[in-house]
Amino acid sequence: MPADLLSRHDRALLDAVAALAAAGSPAARVVLAQGRLLTPAPWPRSGAPRRGAAGGCHGNALRVARLLPGAYAEGYALAADGTALAHAWCAAADGTVLDPTRPEDPALAYLGVPMDPDFILAVQRRTLTKTRFRGVLDVGVQARDAGRIFQAGVPLHGMLDVGRTGAY
Repeated sequence: MPADLLSRHDRALLDAVAALAAAGSPAARVVLAQGRLLTPAPWPRSGAPRRGAAGGCHGNALRVARLLPGAYAEGYALAADGTALAHAWCAAADGTVLDPTRPEDPALAYLGVPMDPDFILAVQRRTLTKTRFRGVLDVGVQARDAGRIFQAGVPLHGMLDVGRTGAY
């Protein structure tokens, strides 16, 4: 995506994730290579599943992604103070974010890898992390999975075509 079409929040998030990648974060490297920019949106007033508890973004996002059409996304969210936070959320087919962990206060920008919920369930089974899931980009989860995603990225069969590319 041309830089002039990025919002200032998108650019700030891309820059922050690039800095994390340069500092050696394998998760940030994957997100920069395969991530998509997704559009922040408020939580729907009706028709949406129950929101999740704070601190449980990966489980919250996976639960909602399994109930609604769309993707489970994992990557980084730009907080109001300009900090890039590791986070997980859901994304509709049009790239709109549904964030069950931050329903009243969506982030300013989202950059993450949109994945098929069935792929996430397969990773959970393979890594024995279903009861304490911390996301596929977690260092501990990747240690249990021979670092597959940190080495080769999320396989194409696990990704969904959602959001805008934010080529850095």
